[in-house]
Amino acid sequence: MKRTAQIGLLIVALLGVDAVAMEGARQGYGISSWAGWKPGQVSRAECPELRSVPLILRWSQIEPAPGNYAFDKYLGEPLKAAHDDDLYVTLMIWVRPGTPEWVFDRGVPKVYTDRDVDPLGQKMDREDNLHPYYLNPEYKKRFFSLVDAFGAYIKDLAPEYRKRIVFVQSAEGSTGDGQPYKGNPLEEQYVISKDAWNAYRKETWIRYQKSLPDIPVLVNSDANTAEETSWLLENMETIALKQGMFSHGYHVSDNNQRLKNFETIEAAAKKRGIPVLTRGEMDGEMFVYGWSTRNIPQALYWSGLFATHCRLDIWNIPSMALKDEANLPAFRFFNRYAGHLDPATSPRAFCALRDGLDASDFQRFPADTFGGKPGKKRDMQRYLRIAKVYAPQGARMDDPEKAIGGGMLNRKRNGSNDVGWGIWPSNYCRFLTQIDPGSGDIGLWNIDDSIYGRFARSFDHASGKTQLRFKLDEAFLATTVKVNVTYLDRGTGSWSIGLPGQSGRTHVQNTDGGVWKTQTIELTDVAELVLKHEAGDDTVFHMIAVERTE
Repeated sequence: MKRTAQIGLLIVALLGVDAVAMEGARQGYGISSWAGWKPGQVSRAECPELRSVPLILRWSQIEPAPGNYAFDKYLGEPLKAAHDDDLYVTLMIWVRPGTPEWVFDRGVPKVYTDRDVDPLGQKMDREDNLHPYYLNPEYKKRFFSLVDAFGAYIKDLAPEYRKRIVFVQSAEGSTGDGQPYKGNPLEEQYVISKDAWNAYRKETWIRYQKSLPDIPVLVNSDANTAEETSWLLENMETIALKQGMFSHGYHVSDNNQRLKNFETIEAAAKKRGIPVLTRGEMDGEMFVYGWSTRNIPQALYWSGLFATHCRLDIWNIPSMALKDEANLPAFRFFNRYAGHLDPATSPRAFCALRDGLDASDFQRFPADTFGGKPGKKRDMQRYLRIAKVYAPQGARMDDPEKAIGGGMLNRKRNGSNDVGWGIWPSNYCRFLTQIDPGSGDIGLWNIDDSIYGRFARSFDHASGKTQLRFKLDEAFLATTVKVNVTYLDRGTGSWSIGLPGQSGRTHVQNTDGGVWKTQTIELTDVAELVLKHEAGDDTVFHMIAVERTE
């Protein structure tokens, strides 16, 4: 079946489940545009799943001359337009690019870096790499005065506009990154140590806090050490974090450890009764590199599943992608879970089935068989040996040179790399987990070009793998639930779904229609679920989802 037809069936199915457009979105959580919204760029009419828009304010625009502010034009008017379209906003002041020339005229040193190309592979010239020296006293004086004026303007806004602001991101250096410069300074005297930089970052956070006491201040998580994290927990009423590597696709090196680190922060915040808010963007790279461009709806869908698995609250998407209806399933799915971080109150749970081939796992992939050494990421042959074993199930390495680097390099891959380093090793899920993945199933890769077809799990009855078991989070208490199982109707096998150890299972007979279908049943008192092979051909599964009905 053609991809467009499959996507059309999915949209109809999803809309049938949830007809209220805003359901699932909380206070602007969910899908947001990127990068830098202006009225007319993208609207709710063009993307019904749009929940918020980012106002990125360049310093040179909002303060064209010292003390001469243009907040009405660049903040007040767009904020009113967003309000009129029932959109929330996020705010960020870019100090670079967009450093006013008058800042340099007042003695702030110009810092040039060695970067040759931008993230999209475009050649850069000298002025593209211009930065201010952030630790210069005159720079800090001027910037902190801007923050104070910014806060005073927001305080004077009418309440109906002010309450539309979800957070203000503190962008201390270049764009919203956690480092001061893009590239390395050409002059040694302008190198800023990590300790000095993080001290300045905290100084900036404090200034934003004082200027905007009632609005969360979001900071870049990737740059934080344990010291910065501890400071946030002790001083912030909301822990608001940019999680960039959770939002730029689904195969990024070391994301397994990043997620563990985030879970530690979550637990510490929960213990203190502090809410957590996260955001991340999918930027223009998605239109450049082959892993995405070969099938953008599929790439966005699985990226959205991974972002949801990582509990991202706001996902920024380029406007051009927001306007493409083929991408709607990814956005709708993300919105249905955005902000629902408590299993006791979440309306739904899901488990999207996949097997992650993690080359850093020497227990699963021992060195005696696959080569390599623990901690040695750049042994390409280890990745290729692992992929070869799973090639009969669809695994491949189209651009292995990009798999052996860090996250920024991974994101530039020109095809599918199914083996990574420190990638998430199993299913993407929330509040519904598979019990002992792989014990009753096998992983599949690159099944078809539908949005579902990037990963899956399947029975393999010939080897005795004939059931998939799932467990709901113990706090997800519901008397009656609706269970949706999405599967590929390929072959003429039969399977069943039900509660373990109980009769009354629902049986499904495949008809070899070659399309993805969803089987829906209602069950009561669910703690665990079982998918079981009954007869004939093995069935391929994409997802099992549970939704409260009471």
